[in-house]
Amino acid sequence: MILSDKNNQNLIKSKCVKIENFLTEVENQKILASVIKLEAYFEKSTTSINDPEFRKSRVLHLAPISKARISHRIKLVLPQVLSKLSHKIFPIAKIEAQVTAHNHGHYYQAHNDNGMPEVAKREITYIYYFHQQPKNFSGGELVLYDGKIDNNYYTQANSFKKIAPINNTIIFFPSRYWHEVLPVNCPSKTFADSRFTINGWIWRN
Repeated sequence: MILSDKNNQNLIKSKCVKIENFLTEVENQKILASVIKLEAYFEKSTTSINDPEFRKSRVLHLAPISKARISHRIKLVLPQVLSKLSHKIFPIAKIEAQVTAHNHGHYYQAHNDNGMPEVAKREITYIYYFHQQPKNFSGGELVLYDGKIDNNYYTQANSFKKIAPINNTIIFFPSRYWHEVLPVNCPSKTFADSRFTINGWIWRN
């Protein structure tokens, strides 16, 4: 949907698809337990702009434990997801994935996922949330920005929606959308209490 904002620019309302209870409870807990055991293999996150203050988190590229389950399930629901997003069906080249842990003070500033030539074929971004129950952190909401067309380019608008991280829930949205992760408050600072995600991208062929 394209609307007109106060500056008479074309405003494109962001759309996403949220699926709760994406995996079985057993699968969800198995992934959580496996990831916690792999704490020593997580690395500091980086970005293409090489700014250490732009993104704070730890990542794992990627444990086979979770990739197979997530990729299979994503393929099953993708036609429904694309329909709800009003997005054309496309041939899948690959489903990329990584595990991310956001602990106390971690965040990710506003960015999109396919703005550079080397990642231009990322079509859909997904974020699968999993964490301890009860949750031992607060914050870490996903901010999904609306877009606007500026000189024929898709750019970030000022309006947005916030999506709270909910265990065993997955979010899908177009990779061109600007989005960010708000700071996480995790008083214990214990790795096992982190805001965990399996996040990744569905590439078009």
